[in-house]
Amino acid sequence: MSGEDAQWNISASYEGLHCLNPIREIVDSDLFTPNPEKEVLRLNIGDPTFFGNLPASPVAREAVAEVVRSGAHDNYKKTIGGDEARRAVAKTYSYPDSSVTEKDVLITSGCAQAIEFCLTALCDPGTNFLFPRPGFSIYQVNADSRQVNINYYDLQPDKGWEADLVQMDSLVNDKTRALVVVNPSNPCGSVYSREHLQAIAKVAEKHRLPIIVDEIYENVVYHGAVFHPMASVVTSVPILCCSGVAKRHLIPGWRTGWVIVYDQQNRLAEVRKALAMLSMRILGPNSLVQGALPAILDKTPQEFFDKTTQHLAATSTLAYDSLATVPCLKPLKTYGAMYMLFGVDFDQLEGINDDMEFASRLMNEESVFLLPGRIFAAPRFVRVVLLSPVEIMKEAMERTVAFCHRHMKKSS
Repeated sequence: MSGEDAQWNISASYEGLHCLNPIREIVDSDLFTPNPEKEVLRLNIGDPTFFGNLPASPVAREAVAEVVRSGAHDNYKKTIGGDEARRAVAKTYSYPDSSVTEKDVLITSGCAQAIEFCLTALCDPGTNFLFPRPGFSIYQVNADSRQVNINYYDLQPDKGWEADLVQMDSLVNDKTRALVVVNPSNPCGSVYSREHLQAIAKVAEKHRLPIIVDEIYENVVYHGAVFHPMASVVTSVPILCCSGVAKRHLIPGWRTGWVIVYDQQNRLAEVRKALAMLSMRILGPNSLVQGALPAILDKTPQEFFDKTTQHLAATSTLAYDSLATVPCLKPLKTYGAMYMLFGVDFDQLEGINDDMEFASRLMNEESVFLLPGRIFAAPRFVRVVLLSPVEIMKEAMERTVAFCHRHMKKSS
C-alpha cells in the first residue's frame, strides 16, 4: 500500500450503520438452515403475493395497465403526490366527523415511508415516542438510525392484546413527541374496539400528544371483528394516519402508501410543513401507481376483500386448533391482520431455552420457517404468518406439533 493510500479512512454514517431490520436480517440470510430432506414451508414474512393464492384484483392490474398504455402519468408528480391520487385517498378515508381533502394527504413510497416521514417530522435525536410491545420492527429501525428513543407500552395477551393504559400514561415525559398505535396489529392479530381506541386517545389528549396510527391492515378483519378507523371515533387529538395498498389490496411491491392528517384544530401546522419538505427528498413516489390509485380505491369490488378475509379466517382457525393441542404452546386467537402469535413454555421443552432456539431448531429439523418473537419485542412468543394455502398451513402445523412432542421433557 502506498503512503497516500494508507491515509485513506472513509467512514460510514451513523444512520447508515444503524438501519438493520431484524426481520430482513433473518429472512434474507442463511441464519436458519432447513432440513434438506423436507420442503421448506415459509410462514415467516407477510408478503401476500408469495404463494400465489392471493392475487391482486383484476381492477388494480387493469388500472395500472391503462395508465401505462395512456402515457398520461409518465411525468413527475408533485413531491407530496398527484392531485388526483390525493383526492382519491381523501374521498375514501373521510368520515362524518373527520372529513379531509387532498390538502390533508401525502402520497409516499409505501406505508413504511409514511411511518418514516411521520417519525422524522416529529422526533429529533434524544426525543422519544410511545410504541406497543409486541410491535413491528420497522419502528425500531427508524428510531435507532435517528438516535430517537422508544418508550414501550405493553399489550396484554390475556386481554386481547389491549394496551396497558396505566403504564402508557406513566411513560410520557418531557421528551415524548408522539403516541403510536397499530391497529389491526402486526404481530398480534388483534383488533381494537371503539371504546379502547377512545381510551388510548384520552392518554394522548391528557399529555397533548399527536397520535401516529398505523392502519396498513385496515379492514383486514375476520371472526366477527369490526375495524374502527381511529379518525372515525376520535376527534379531540390530531392524528397522522399511515396506510397504503400493500396489504388490503395485496400489492406490496407497488410501493404506494400515504399519510393522512386529521387535524381539525390545526395543531399540526408545522408538522404538515415538515412532511411536505421531507417528500422533496425523493421527488415523490411512483407516478404510474398514483395514476391508477383512483380506480383501485373506488372500483375494487367487496368480493375481492372478502376472499382474503375468509382465507385468513380459515388458516387462523387451523393454526389455532392445531397448536392448542400441544401442552407447551399457548396460541392466541387472531381477529385481524395476517399473523398469529403463540406463547411457548420453554420449561416443558428439552434443550430449547428461548424463542430463537425454537424457531431455528424448527427450521433445522422440520423446514418450517417461523419468526422468533424477540424480533417484535416478545421473546417468549413465535409468530405464524397466515397467508399460505390451507394445505401448506396444515402441513406446517403438523410438523410444528410433531417437533414440540419430540422435544417435550419426559414425565418423571
